[in-house]
Amino acid sequence: MTSTTDNRYILHPVWDPLLRGLHWWLALAMMAQFTSGTILLTLGNDMSNVLMGKIDIVHYYGGYAFAAGLVLRIIWLFVGPPAARWRDLLPLTPAQRRIWRETLFCYLSGFRRPISAYRGHNAFAGPAYLAFFLIAVAQIALGISLSLMPGSEAMNSPLMVMHEWGFFLLLAFVIVHVVLVIAHEIAGRHGLISAMIHGHKGFTESEYQALQPDLNVAAGVTAHSDKGTEGREHRDPGKSELSETTRRK
Repeated sequence: MTSTTDNRYILHPVWDPLLRGLHWWLALAMMAQFTSGTILLTLGNDMSNVLMGKIDIVHYYGGYAFAAGLVLRIIWLFVGPPAARWRDLLPLTPAQRRIWRETLFCYLSGFRRPISAYRGHNAFAGPAYLAFFLIAVAQIALGISLSLMPGSEAMNSPLMVMHEWGFFLLLAFVIVHVVLVIAHEIAGRHGLISAMIHGHKGFTESEYQALQPDLNVAAGVTAHSDKGTEGREHRDPGKSELSETTRRK
C-alpha cells in the first residue's frame, strides 16, 4: 500500500551548474549546425555566393562553438562531480545493470513496465552518450579538415561524404534523445527536463529511501552499515538542500 508521503516529491540536487550550462550550450550550437548544414545540403547549388558565404560563416563559427563545449564536457567527464562523470554513464555497478535491464524491458513493453528511480544518467542511455561523444569528435575533426581545403576540393572530397553521414547520425541521436526524454518524463515523472534547468530531480519518499545508498556515495558520505541498526533514524547529509513539492494527481 502506498504511503501518504508518496503524494509528495523530494527534490534532490543532481546536475551541477557547469554541466547544465554545457548541455544547453551544446544544444544551441548543434541547432545552429543542423540548421546551417541543412540549408547548405538542400539549397547549396541554388543560393548566391554571397548568401552561401554567410551560411558558411554561421556553420564555421557554430562548429567551433560546439567543439569548445564538447571539449569542456569531455574534461568534465573525468574531473566533474559524480553525476557528471563517465562512471555515471556506464552500467558498471549492480544497481546500474539492474536499471539497464529494467529500461530495456520497459522499452520492449511500450513503457508499460516500470523503471526504478535512478539518481543521475540512465545506464541504458550511457553507451549511447559515449557513442555521441566519439561521433561528435570525429565530426569536428572532419569539419576542421574540410575548412582548410579549397571550396571545390572540399565539396568533392570523401571527407565531405563522411561529414554528411556524421550529420545524419548526430541528428538521429538528438531526435531519439528528445523523444525518450519526453517519454521518461511522462512515465517516471521525475522532472528530467526541468532538472536540466534548476539541477534537481524529484523523487517520491519511497524512491528517495531506495536511492539513499547512491545519494550518500554521491555526497561523499561513508555509510555506517550495521545490520543490527536498520531501524535507527538515518540523517541525510543533504537535508539542508532538500525541498518538497506537491505531486500532481
